[in-house]
Amino acid sequence: MDTPMERLTALESKVREMLAGVEHSRQERKALEARIQGLQEEIRAREREMAALRSDREREGVELTALRAERVKMRARVEELLGEITRLEAALQGVSA
Repeated sequence: MDTPMERLTALESKVREMLAGVEHSRQERKALEARIQGLQEEIRAREREMAALRSDREREGVELTALRAERVKMRARVEELLGEITRLEAALQGVSA
C-alpha cells in the first residue's frame, strides 16, 4: 500500500503534468489567435483589393460605353463626310463635262 508521502508525490507529479499541459494549451491558443488575426487582416486586405477591382471594372465599363457611343458618332460623321465628298466629286464631274 502507498504511503501518504508517496500518494502526495504522485499527486504533485500529476498536478505538475496538468499545469504543463495547461501552459502548453495557452501557448497554442496564443499562436492560433495570432494566426487568426493575421488571416483576418489578409481577408480584409483582399476585400479592399476586390472592392478596388470592382470599382475599376465599373469605371472601365463606363469608359467603354462612352467610347462605343463616340465611335458611333464618329462613324456617322465619317459617313456624312464621305457622302459630301461623293456629292462634291459628282458636282465637279458635272462642271467638267
